[in-house]
Amino acid sequence: MLKVIKKFSAAVLFATFIFSPVYSQEFSEDPDYGQELSPEELLELENEQQNEAEKNQILPPELQQNFIIVELVRPHELNPQITNYSSDSQILNGLYEGLFTTSPISLEPQFAIAKDFKISRDKKRWTITLREDACFSNGEKITAESVRDCWLRMLANPQSPYSSLFDIVRGAEAFRLGYGDFSEVGIYATAENVLSIYLNTPANYLPKILCHTAFSITHSNPEVYSGPYELELTAGRKYILKKNPYYWDNKNVVLERITFVQSENADDNTFYYNTGAVDWVTASVNQQKILNPASIQVSAEFGTGFFYFRMSNKKPEEKPSLWDYPEFRNAVIEAFPWETIHKKYLIPATTLVYPLSGYPQIDGFDYTDAIEASLKMKDAREKYNISAEEKIPLVMQVFENEFTEDEEKEMCAALEPLGVELEIRTYPSSRYYSTIATSDADLIFTSWLGDFADPLAFLELFRGGSTMNDSGWKNKKFDELLVQAAVAGGEEERLNLLGQAENILLDEAMILPLYRTVTSSVINLSEVGGWYTNAFDVHPLKYLYKKKPKFNSKNIVKLN
Repeated sequence: MLKVIKKFSAAVLFATFIFSPVYSQEFSEDPDYGQELSPEELLELENEQQNEAEKNQILPPELQQNFIIVELVRPHELNPQITNYSSDSQILNGLYEGLFTTSPISLEPQFAIAKDFKISRDKKRWTITLREDACFSNGEKITAESVRDCWLRMLANPQSPYSSLFDIVRGAEAFRLGYGDFSEVGIYATAENVLSIYLNTPANYLPKILCHTAFSITHSNPEVYSGPYELELTAGRKYILKKNPYYWDNKNVVLERITFVQSENADDNTFYYNTGAVDWVTASVNQQKILNPASIQVSAEFGTGFFYFRMSNKKPEEKPSLWDYPEFRNAVIEAFPWETIHKKYLIPATTLVYPLSGYPQIDGFDYTDAIEASLKMKDAREKYNISAEEKIPLVMQVFENEFTEDEEKEMCAALEPLGVELEIRTYPSSRYYSTIATSDADLIFTSWLGDFADPLAFLELFRGGSTMNDSGWKNKKFDELLVQAAVAGGEEERLNLLGQAENILLDEAMILPLYRTVTSSVINLSEVGGWYTNAFDVHPLKYLYKKKPKFNSKNIVKLN
């Protein structure tokens, strides 16, 4: 789950992705084996066969010396344990690796530094076996003790935004909150390459969590890496990665170097791509001027853009606020100009959780009822002894250029009959999220990208004890439903419980959902291999390579 700097794109086709709980696995060489495979397994097998065929398309090593990516301007945080920006995740998936990693094709967990695991009968103990050949970039072996030390460093660091995802581990919450001992955390090295994890409750989604960038295996020396590449040079707006010779799968990493260049000039980015000077652009371009329109890759992303109310306990001065009360928030929800705001987005969203296969349909916010809004505000004022004449300030924080001047005026006008004075503060995207910690805004915009295909990727943002909870909202029933879902007997029951939790969040009017995120890249897939369109916008650097140009023998001029 990563906060993302908003991405802008032209409207074209996008895919709807269906997620299933099938893990990536090895396949038998028996020719009759495929007859017993599920459709998902057959697809994975087909992709493996396709990958094998693509090896014949790879350019020779001397032409794989450098691959240039142009990205948005923002200094990278290269400690995977403390960043929550998706703009960091692309470079981090090259520098670090976890026990599991997300398949860019199926989006399911696949083995990485881990090679096998077993689950106890009560589903609370996971025994994970590591690869014997897994090493850091300095040649030091990655052991079970290395993994344990790494995760304990994360739990001990109050700046780790995702450490609460490990609250499912016995003793982890107490340790990260400072009243437990590290020896009581249920993560143990039971052999050099065997790690045992003891959970409070069953969690069949553990491999999905361990795919998250935050749980990558780090070294105590920040200049030592666990992934297919290591950082060779940082200079200004340029990051150069070189191939890690000690990486366990080094022989299947094709590109010798990958260079990230940051640029905010759309004209320059377009020119350099058109002239072949760069290979992949994730920053802004003039799409109408791209010479090969087929290079523009646009797809729906597993994310939601929304406003959330921030409780007074999360604000610098912690002054009591009327927006702490759901009655006032619900009045704003009813008055908000949904139709106008939703129609500006390619994929409007009425709920928080991205629609997943098996998840119950949730009724969200999609229309305005000015009369109901007035009645709710009247009742709220009477309940909390606020006179009808008193003006109530509401401070909104958004990205610069998120809304037009007319849209801002319409939002202000919609809330004016309620006696609400809306103030809209805007910040450039390059420093937007860095301002939130010290902001006293009541309503904050964010764009959130889930990192594993599960409703928890969104609902964890509002769990009372979560390190990801930036709103400060706590609801006992909501938290109880998440606990019940963790021990549910089946997936259908689990998803229904999580759906009930989201309904509480909506009933309490904690969020104003706006859109599903859309991602855009410019990359020629006839020239670049190992890049797949997917809902996570995940493109592991280890798979990228340059293809041989296709040769058309029928188009040769013959001279007699």
